Amino acid sequence: MSEDTRGRVPLNEAARSRVAQGGAQGAAAGAAAGAVPGAVAGRQRGVSRRPFGLREQKLAYPDREGYHRHWFNDEPGRIARAGDAGYSQVLDDAGKPVSMTVGVARGGGAQVAYLMEIPAEWYREDMAAQESGHRELMAQIREGRVPGGPTGADRQAQYVPQGVGISIHEERR
Repeated sequence: MSEDTRGRVPLNEAARSRVAQGGAQGAAAGAAAGAVPGAVAGRQRGVSRRPFGLREQKLAYPDREGYHRHWFNDEPGRIARAGDAGYSQVLDDAGKPVSMTVGVARGGGAQVAYLMEIPAEWYREDMAAQESGHRELMAQIREGRVPGGPTGADRQAQYVPQGVGISIHEERR
């Protein structure tokens, strides 16, 4: 058994044949050539690497000045709907849409997400419109007018203090 295996049994047939052919001579040759025991073949010492198992954002992708980027799951109609809203797909160096497997789809296959972007100005306008809609909804709730809520005789079943409305305390971010 060679010095490289340090008393361990090789796990695959290729490793077994290397041990059988090279034996101790292979280990001595590697040591003479300056090889580091246990080093991965082809890797240079001092080369930058990213250790496995560190906390990292799995969907991290470089920002683009003047654009807002967002990952969209590939569900029926979702990518097309994003395109209708002004988003365009981000392309990699090969000209293909940037995508990542993010989970398991309903049918059991891979759930894929695509990175898309929209001009930052459009994104800010969209968020302002969304916030306006939220404020209107909250005003209706405070007045006791719940959109899609009971009407007619069922409306009387709700309790909203007369002249007081509903009090909601919100935390501002």
